[in-house]
Amino acid sequence: MVEDGAAGAVEDRHVPGGAAAVATVVLPGDGAVLVDVTGPADAVTGVAATPGTPFHLCSVAKTVAAVVVLRLAARGVLGLHDDVRALVPVEVPGATGPTPWQLLAHRGGVVDPSGSFEPTDGPAASTCDVVEGRADAHPGPVRVTREPGSTFSYSDAGYCLVERAVEVATGESFADVAHREVVVPLGLTATGYWGGEATVAGPRRAVVELFARAAASGHHADGTRVAGGRAHYAGLAASSLWSSPADVAVLLADLGRALAGDDGVLLDRAQGAALRHDPDGVSAGPGTFLLGADDHPCVMTQGWGRGFQGQVRWYPRSRGAAAVLVNCEPGVAQTGSVVGRRLVALAAVHGWA
Repeated sequence: MVEDGAAGAVEDRHVPGGAAAVATVVLPGDGAVLVDVTGPADAVTGVAATPGTPFHLCSVAKTVAAVVVLRLAARGVLGLHDDVRALVPVEVPGATGPTPWQLLAHRGGVVDPSGSFEPTDGPAASTCDVVEGRADAHPGPVRVTREPGSTFSYSDAGYCLVERAVEVATGESFADVAHREVVVPLGLTATGYWGGEATVAGPRRAVVELFARAAASGHHADGTRVAGGRAHYAGLAASSLWSSPADVAVLLADLGRALAGDDGVLLDRAQGAALRHDPDGVSAGPGTFLLGADDHPCVMTQGWGRGFQGQVRWYPRSRGAAAVLVNCEPGVAQTGSVVGRRLVALAAVHGWA
């Protein structure tokens, strides 16, 4: 799939031979879209993964959640820089509560307790129950323990506060809002936030039933399938986005336009700049990480959960983008697995970095 066979030359380390699928999506920057998927969606059944097979994108969910919030804020549904306590009561250490922007950019003062947000084999707890302390996924109610804006702390619980703010502001479930704000405008067919339900009512019914029936199974580093095939995490906005490689290509292209300074379907150029806003230089924007030098910037998002790993990169200056997804847990971070190694090779081939 990749020019000059570069991706094929990358050793697929930390991916059990024949026991997992590797999906590679490349937008070279010339308008082409290249999608390659090899390996099984499920090692037990041997069913092959395809460009239409949904993968668990794990914390890539945070980038799409930021897109949802930016779209709502542009219409005045909620205030990007307003105190979140106007929508979600939360304990804070001082007089000021965090804003949605601060929470999306991991500067909201929320620190995840040790052992929180462990996966479950069955449907995940509701985010309302997490925030209010009624779920095993988080010990007690979600709290702000540091002054908002004072420091960076990567936090799934912070995203739970954002998710609840969206639900209160709209009167709808976060998954339904994301479906309307992201899936429908782009015409996606295998993308959505999913907590493990077998079916739901309403516009998301078809995609949830697709996930339950045909989403890729996750696998451990030794190649064995995870219990139940798929694990689920409380906090949809933080870690529960599922999408097919074909749909990921559409997301890459559209968000890439906004990140490069053009108007896309989901975001305009100003909103694209907001995804790259890093006022205190910690190399993180709302739902994104910012890599590379000023003359070769890279916007990155990644996920790693039980049975899955992936990473997405945009190169705005070159208008290129790529994603690598695997339905196994390599046991090492993206920099040492086939995910990061393949993305580095792609960046070298296309002159992005």
